[in-house]
Amino acid sequence: MAKTATRKRGSIQRQGRRVMPAPRRATQRKAAGALLTVGELIAAAYDTAGGENLEVQKLVTSPQMTRALGRRIVLVG
Repeated sequence: MAKTATRKRGSIQRQGRRVMPAPRRATQRKAAGALLTVGELIAAAYDTAGGENLEVQKLVTSPQMTRALGRRIVLVG
């Protein structure tokens, strides 16, 4: 039922506004294909980078790795 607004010349029906639902994001959280521990992930990065520490840090902290895991990895030290 429409609401009525009172004016000087009489009452006028007005349309109520509804809030549209927010779209659901299916890609917000992706499950990892295989369950890996952080140690296994870092060991795989060492194998891929040839054992160079700077290259391992770049691989593990990259935005692509963050998106793939759904978590951000920070290496200290």
